[in-house]
Amino acid sequence: MSSFIHTRLRGVVTRTAILAVVGLFAIPGAALASCPPPSVSTPFSQWGDTNSYFLVPGGAFEGTSNQVGWALYGASLTAGNEPFFVNDSSDTQSLTITGGGRATSPYFCFDNTMSSLRFFAQQATGGGDLRVKALVKTANGVTAVSVADLADGSMSSWAPTDPITSISGLSGDQTIMVAFKFTVPAGAASWQIDDVYVDPYRSG
Repeated sequence: MSSFIHTRLRGVVTRTAILAVVGLFAIPGAALASCPPPSVSTPFSQWGDTNSYFLVPGGAFEGTSNQVGWALYGASLTAGNEPFFVNDSSDTQSLTITGGGRATSPYFCFDNTMSSLRFFAQQATGGGDLRVKALVKTANGVTAVSVADLADGSMSSWAPTDPITSISGLSGDQTIMVAFKFTVPAGAASWQIDDVYVDPYRSG
């Protein structure tokens, strides 16, 4: 049975990725219990999205690189938060990814209730897209699957992305370990991202 990982960004994205991954979630012994209930908030309510979300580990980009815990290459913590301060009014940092750079979140528990990914972004310098992949641990190692592509020139100032339907196809109490990887192709472009959230309640 095939499982699907895809995106539903509207407006800010000119291309979407829908990839079928045969046997992606066939992970013996990996799905015996649901993920622990995360701490949630409603960070996108001012944009009409009242769903509850939890912050991806280190997804506010506050503190030192070690405290944030993301793997960074050609990317760095940057002074200046997204201007809406949805995580905390005292936040002071975001993440900048330059051309050829990448940033990967820590792995975290993911189950069939976690329907979408959403975050804040702005393109600081033109010249390339911002690409997002899900890194999924499988029985054969890690499988990287394209989730979204924010087009060059689509986000000239800070704004939330539309909800990105990230992973579907998990059954029952099956759980997997997932990380999100953000990349900017080699070139002059640079992007900033901040406050990366996942919706833990499937909305239909």
